[in-house]
Amino acid sequence: MKFNRQKVAAFQDQDCQLTLREALAEFYTVNLELFCVPEPATPWTQLLVHHDVGHVFFGVNTSILDETAGDYWTLFATDLSVKEYLSYLNTPQAKKLIKQIGFITIVKSIVCGLPLLLRVYQNSRKMNRKWQTKGYQPYMDMPLGKLRKLFDLEILDYQ
Repeated sequence: MKFNRQKVAAFQDQDCQLTLREALAEFYTVNLELFCVPEPATPWTQLLVHHDVGHVFFGVNTSILDETAGDYWTLFATDLSVKEYLSYLNTPQAKKLIKQIGFITIVKSIVCGLPLLLRVYQNSRKMNRKWQTKGYQPYMDMPLGKLRKLFDLEILDYQ
């Protein structure tokens, strides 16, 4: 994983005109070297799809800092409880992924991501409602910029 934040796709623009469906497809296309598109056949792969939709909605990609920002968005701006979030971290698949990333990298991302924590928290407080982790399907054909306006979401910028 890259340890910086880079804009790599249109879904990372605040006013992206792609629909959520198109933006999700774009997310998978720009990340083909990291993973394949998960088929939501099991609880774990369903979680991955929900997670990936969150990446798109919140405009973060897959660098370690964007993953950290995505976790902060999940905790502050979605309907997923801390207990549910932690239960996913206890799955065998998550434990394997955490081991692959490495403890030092995770600690480094948390420390380096502290400025992101404050910005995500502030931006999440401005939202008029929380993102529904499992209830995004009705929004799949809505342009992403319009969807973000609907939720009063201001994504993190890339400078």
